[in-house]
Amino acid sequence: MKQRIISAAVALVILAGVFAFYETFVMNIAVSLISAAAVFELLHATSYVKSKALLVFSLGYALVIPFFSTLRIHGMQVYVTLGYFILMFGSLLLYHNDIRFEEVAISFFISLVVPTALSTVILMRDRYHHGILYVLLCCVAAWISDSCAYFAGRAFGKHKMAPLVSPHKTIEGAIGGVVGCCIFFMLTCFCYQQYQLYFFHVQMAFSWGTIAVISIFCSLVSIVGDLMASVVKRQTGIKDFGKIMPGHGGVMDRFDSFLFVAPTIYLILQYFPIMTIVS
Repeated sequence: MKQRIISAAVALVILAGVFAFYETFVMNIAVSLISAAAVFELLHATSYVKSKALLVFSLGYALVIPFFSTLRIHGMQVYVTLGYFILMFGSLLLYHNDIRFEEVAISFFISLVVPTALSTVILMRDRYHHGILYVLLCCVAAWISDSCAYFAGRAFGKHKMAPLVSPHKTIEGAIGGVVGCCIFFMLTCFCYQQYQLYFFHVQMAFSWGTIAVISIFCSLVSIVGDLMASVVKRQTGIKDFGKIMPGHGGVMDRFDSFLFVAPTIYLILQYFPIMTIVS
């Protein structure tokens, strides 16, 4: 437990530093590095991909995706993706005795989906004036919800939720995570509202009912993301995706839920805005 707390404290300091430069390319760089680390863990730690060439190409592609929306270079995504496609399938053609099609397919899928999902926080920043609030809500749904579920499960957990996938998760823990997520969603929005009013004299009106519904849904999505990662680990016979965070595991062990939550919140906001500027 002590090791987990220390690792979490260090991670929070780094996260605070990234948020301090939220409006700059520091955010893009942070998402880029996290994306590459997550892709590496999913491909290498699981032993899905053994080819070093495919790993290098996949990491390179994962590194550039978080810059697409910010740079706004017309057609850049198409050209970069086409170049990546040529490198991957060219490798398959040249080294077909050593590289299998399954490796190429998995590499292509993982290196596209993971950075794209994480890059939705960049889209929130670039497209919304108060995007930082939405990114904070992503953190709440992915991490605070998980922490609430953990402590609720330890205190009240009796009924296993998915014993064959993740034997330690309980229905009581999931309920605790949902309730905690709802409370902290409300608290985060309230604090942001007061912050804007006090420092910038901006009055914001929130739709608290919408926020509550979104928080419940996002907490459930977070659980699904965590279970999906557990399925991958069970099928590949690994305990953690990495060791970069002692007591927690690898990057994917911390961002498995975030991969599902961030795109969910981004899509929901397109149709169900949670706030309006009064003055």
